[in-house]
Amino acid sequence: MPIRSCVTAVIVTYQSASEIGACLQSLTENATGWIAECRIVDNNSQDGSADAAERSYPGAAVIRNPENLGFSKAVNSGARNTTTEYLLILNPDAVLKSDALSELVHFLDSRKEAAACGPKMLGPKGEFQSVCRRSFPTPWNSLGYYLGLNRIFPRSRRWASYKPETVSPDFESRVDVLSGACMLIRREDFQTVGGFDEDYFLFGEDIDICWKLHQAGRELWYVPAAEVVHAKGASMKHDLKRAKREFYHSMLIYIEKRLARDYASFACFLMKTGVRFRRMLGFLPGL
Repeated sequence: MPIRSCVTAVIVTYQSASEIGACLQSLTENATGWIAECRIVDNNSQDGSADAAERSYPGAAVIRNPENLGFSKAVNSGARNTTTEYLLILNPDAVLKSDALSELVHFLDSRKEAAACGPKMLGPKGEFQSVCRRSFPTPWNSLGYYLGLNRIFPRSRRWASYKPETVSPDFESRVDVLSGACMLIRREDFQTVGGFDEDYFLFGEDIDICWKLHQAGRELWYVPAAEVVHAKGASMKHDLKRAKREFYHSMLIYIEKRLARDYASFACFLMKTGVRFRRMLGFLPGL
């Protein structure tokens, strides 16, 4: 299939000066021809992230927010008034490997039922990051994940479905949830479901938009032929205290918005109690 300019890349930066250069270089080297426009939305970084982005990708449109608006609002503003067929939502600490974007575009081109797809995500040492293909959180698989029951019963649908560790990372599959660190989504589908829910400041917005897409009858796919190296949490480390607070707050929002109508109130109460207990004890976010 011939290369065509059909993608707008939307990247949100916050204290990302040390990461954004490699990210944008990977677009230049590995996505040439596919990217019609690159929009970088900077959430009031104090480390020169916006300037670093302009130097690394001179053709990018850099939006400088006067304050930190959070991830959801920033992505939505970057995606506003775009005209390309696809949107590439990409974290500044993610680096596209060769042919990653072309594999994702080819997949969506060939499967019209799919609203979005995501790549295999690898850590800096090549380790697989299971966050790139997840099931929707439920009271049971969340309990299994945080209590370690998923490791004791790795094939259990109840306890181990959140991050299915027994499925090969090389297996292309339809999934519930893709990671917002790298997601290719049809612009029309993104707009139809209203983009990211802006009640989420940081974390949870990717699970939520995937939930909305499923409710709209659309498919989401994990495409391991596309690979991305993801440093994971690079921006979070600059304000870990707030990141932990926002992570647990987002979990509570998701329970109220998306689980309360499908599960017994007692199950949701237990789930919220567990979230608050982990937050009180200061556990790092389990991403």
